[in-house]
Amino acid sequence: MTQQERLVEILKLLESKEILKQEEIAQQFNVSKDTARRDILKLVEENLVERTKGGIQLPVIKQQITDYQNRIIQHSTEKKQVATLASSLINSTQTIWLDVSTTVELLSQKNLPKETLFVTNSVDNAISFSTNKNQIYLLGGYYQADSHLLKGPMLMTQLMNFYFDIAFIGASGISEEGIFFDELEDIDLHQQLRAQSKQVVLLIDSSKENLRTSFKVSWETIDTLIVNQPLSTSLQEAINQHPITMIIP
Repeated sequence: MTQQERLVEILKLLESKEILKQEEIAQQFNVSKDTARRDILKLVEENLVERTKGGIQLPVIKQQITDYQNRIIQHSTEKKQVATLASSLINSTQTIWLDVSTTVELLSQKNLPKETLFVTNSVDNAISFSTNKNQIYLLGGYYQADSHLLKGPMLMTQLMNFYFDIAFIGASGISEEGIFFDELEDIDLHQQLRAQSKQVVLLIDSSKENLRTSFKVSWETIDTLIVNQPLSTSLQEAINQHPITMIIP
């Protein structure tokens, strides 16, 4: 096996293993430690890997991209169903909020009116919607690299300058108790969106049912719930206690 062939195989291994040590490379490919060290140096020089304590790993940004692609792929059929239903609510005269959500981002694949103004704090949304020639306003703030979003006081100040016809939001989970998010800052953001939106629409796939985190808002936060299939009886009964429109395929 040539060095070039070995480097390709090392990169393939790193896709499944977070860190590879020099000793592992030597053993895996039956080469000397010096050869393994030269392979590592070559990969580092080409900016294909990063050194870490005890070995090498894929560059952080590549891992972030891989993680995001995996989230897109998970339950993709269900998410596309939800996005299709949501797209029917959009018209050319509206101002729309787009949450940081893989399901919300799938709206960019729909044939949406070019006159509609979309506003977001998601870098992925901004790229996807601008690629399709939609009008997109990206709010500024502190960049959180692992989620490709902008947040913080600056974002909240800018947000107050808008009133949305529809705010499309995502969530980490739903239960009889309410709607769950990953971070405390998400609560402030979605409460502000409630105050500044004519209609708040939660887009979620059924895999999120009965998933709970530490941070929750009440069902009063939303007006409409779009989900890919009927929910459990107990959850549906809890939602029915509120004036929420359910949209299901």
